[in-house]
Amino acid sequence: MIARILFFGCLLLTSLGVSGQDLGQTEAVKDSVPVDEKYREDQFYFGLTYNLLTDTPANVKIRGFSGGARFGFVRDMPINAQRTLAIGLGAGLGFNRYGNTLSIAEDSNDQLVLQVLDEETNFESNRFSVYHVEVPLELRWRSSTPTEFKFYRVHTGVIFSYAYWNRATFVQDGTRFTFDNLAQFNPFQAEAFLLLGYNTINFYAAYNFTAFFDSEAKLAEEPVNFRPLKLGILFYFL
Repeated sequence: MIARILFFGCLLLTSLGVSGQDLGQTEAVKDSVPVDEKYREDQFYFGLTYNLLTDTPANVKIRGFSGGARFGFVRDMPINAQRTLAIGLGAGLGFNRYGNTLSIAEDSNDQLVLQVLDEETNFESNRFSVYHVEVPLELRWRSSTPTEFKFYRVHTGVIFSYAYWNRATFVQDGTRFTFDNLAQFNPFQAEAFLLLGYNTINFYAAYNFTAFFDSEAKLAEEPVNFRPLKLGILFYFL
């Protein structure tokens, strides 16, 4: 009987020893997983916005689809030891459409012909579309660590862009009128932005501080200097 007790006692101690050794090896393996202390938040981005127009002539309103999309890549360059502050520099493409009641056309001298479409004017569509390349320059803060991949972030900065193509489209009674690459449109644009978010989803707002058209664009002798305000969401992908 005593021999049996001793046998099972030795077997139990051996099992505990092996289990402890396995646990120690598991912890050692866990501890041996490399941690990147020099991590960067290099990211691809994709955003969708709802576009508003500010500083418009009187009685100009949003009508129809007015929105945009942007995508690209941002290189992350940390500037503090904790890597919670960084400079971001990127490149991407964007598309924006502005549906409104300001008719934009061009005469034979490449001068803008602007007209506010009142409620008595019957038309199917009136919009202005812009395609551009963009270069975002960002100051980035995040609550990240080398082992934490979900965190809060605040980004702010300037997006510089060059519009390589623009089009004004007016559709009335089934007839479409289009004017491409308006001469008085300012292709070089800049907008200030603010982004707040957590993990993948981020809320985004941007405001153009450069006017769409040059100083010669006028409506009833009044300069037309409207600027877009964009509100939307932006997704980051590693």
